[in-house]
Amino acid sequence: MKPTKICSPVAELQAFVDAERYIGEVINDDALKFSGIFILKNALSKDLIDRYASAYFEGLNSTVLKRTDFHLTQVEISPDHLLMNIICESEFLEIASLFFNGNVGNDFIRIVKKDNIDILPVFLHQDTCYQIGGFERYSLFIALTDCNQDNGGLCAYPGTHNFGYLGDAGEIADLLPEGFPVVRTSLKAGDIFIMHSAIWHESSGNSNLTNRVYLEVHLQSADEPTTKRMVCGERKSKWKFEFDENEIFLSSRKMKLKSLFSQVQKLKASAEVPRPSTSGDH
Repeated sequence: MKPTKICSPVAELQAFVDAERYIGEVINDDALKFSGIFILKNALSKDLIDRYASAYFEGLNSTVLKRTDFHLTQVEISPDHLLMNIICESEFLEIASLFFNGNVGNDFIRIVKKDNIDILPVFLHQDTCYQIGGFERYSLFIALTDCNQDNGGLCAYPGTHNFGYLGDAGEIADLLPEGFPVVRTSLKAGDIFIMHSAIWHESSGNSNLTNRVYLEVHLQSADEPTTKRMVCGERKSKWKFEFDENEIFLSSRKMKLKSLFSQVQKLKASAEVPRPSTSGDH
């Protein structure tokens, strides 16, 4: 039996999950605060989703968009790409305005995808440790395709945002008590999975090789110093901090990992260079 280093309302969480209180066509603020997650059904219209899905696939096929090196699922989006316009869409603004008293900012928008090429599962982690700024922030994962457990959909452990920032980045160990509930999401195109950035989550492998594409929009208070784009409302803060980690640190965990990976690749390449034969005819 695991030592009791974690206390959590497992029975209450299980009842919450069993009753599917985290799913609805209108955001339940109490449910979101309690669990750190919410699935907003039929959030965006088919016409809007079709337009953004087409922009994604066209960009991917033309190599304007491509998966980020050293990342299992991320596709970065340039600031002038059509996908960035999601925060200007009236349908999206109606949802976003429900956060942070209507004063909402954004620091990044990206695609996280799996398909017939990128199929691997993603280990248990939280996003807070990969982000810069305050603690109270949310990712809105907009399903541009059907995203379910057969093609690598997200799995989240409700309430784990209460544990806060865990002190480092990486795969989280098997720490949760026996019977701790997990939400294995199943979204139709146009649904949105809302997740507090500190929630522990993972994703399964893509077993049926279909496209699992989320457009992830990160929301935070407009007054966060790291806000890069205003979504709605107004910004009053005099503080601004728009550096990325490559500009902040002279040395960091991520930099060291990239350097190590690069060295390993060079060593592999040099080991594969054919050596001249030593069995000469002289």
